[in-house]
Amino acid sequence: MSKQQYNLTTKTDYLSRKMFLDPAGPVTIQRFEEVKYKKIADFDATARGFFWQPEEISLTKDANDFKDASDAVKHIFTSNLLRQTALDSLQGRGPTQVFTPVCSLPEVEALMYNWGFFETNIHSKSYSHIIRNIYNVPKDVFNTIHDTKEIVDMASSVGKYYDALHLVNCRKEVGETIDEQEHVRAIWMALNASYALEAFRFMVSFATSLAMVENKIFIGNGNIISLILQDELLHKGWTAYLINQVVKEDPRFAKAKQECEAEVYAMYADVIREEKDWANYLFKMGPVIGLNANILRDFVDYTAVDALKQIGVKYQASAPKSTPIPWFNKHTDTSKKQTALQENESTNYVIGVMGEGIDYDALPVL
Repeated sequence: MSKQQYNLTTKTDYLSRKMFLDPAGPVTIQRFEEVKYKKIADFDATARGFFWQPEEISLTKDANDFKDASDAVKHIFTSNLLRQTALDSLQGRGPTQVFTPVCSLPEVEALMYNWGFFETNIHSKSYSHIIRNIYNVPKDVFNTIHDTKEIVDMASSVGKYYDALHLVNCRKEVGETIDEQEHVRAIWMALNASYALEAFRFMVSFATSLAMVENKIFIGNGNIISLILQDELLHKGWTAYLINQVVKEDPRFAKAKQECEAEVYAMYADVIREEKDWANYLFKMGPVIGLNANILRDFVDYTAVDALKQIGVKYQASAPKSTPIPWFNKHTDTSKKQTALQENESTNYVIGVMGEGIDYDALPVL
């Protein structure tokens, strides 16, 4: 049987613990007077400082914009909302359900709960807020998620790694003897799946939503998406930090990285391909709002270079040297709202700039 989380009789030195699956067991007392990973605590504090509520943003004009929109624009607008709802439904559960049982440090556990809170209570509720205010019968819109193959398949390609870790956690909880390295590999794959979701899965949808703002339509929706983008860039940053740090500090995860290398690369390649397929799906009715599927596919390649670089992987496919969507950058400039991380030299994880100390030419190739 796993060590009890609610047994407070055993004292522990958190500063000497590993990030995940420490032999001392799970987190018991949540104490933060001194933490092993200050950067993780900084990420958590910055996220709490970002708190916002979607109901504060008016969508009255957006409802009128939708009525006047072409069928092609309505298809893009609705499809993005449904896909983003599906993604945040996954991510609202993933960190809290599958990672917290294996967290060994209070600051890491707190980060996971913060993560799940924003995805569920802010982001998912934002999409519901938009759909309630735009569509006459919201439930009919939501019900189409399950019938859209492009959304269901995308969710499965990430969710299967969460399911795999959840199963191992449950087996351990009921007393089954689990091979430790099997458990570590499951955590490693789930961390990478989470990074794939945060770093890649939203970019095409966000770009098309913000393109509408550039065209002076769906401003309220664009304001909400900008706030969600701010959060997701932070989530992307701390996931990259977790991936890099756990390999650096824990030989078990360094071994898992080697053992799972081919599977990890294949997963990222699949995610990138699926993002390009999503661009094709969005624009199946033709180019609109100053974008087309070709531009978005180039944008996927462009963002893939830096996103993979942050976790020590070199993107081998051809990619543009400069962004195909120049105006997108202004929506990612969160510097004014991320003072806490800037003061702790962590902005490289927020806006997608690689930290020092990695030889890019020596990185493994995807």
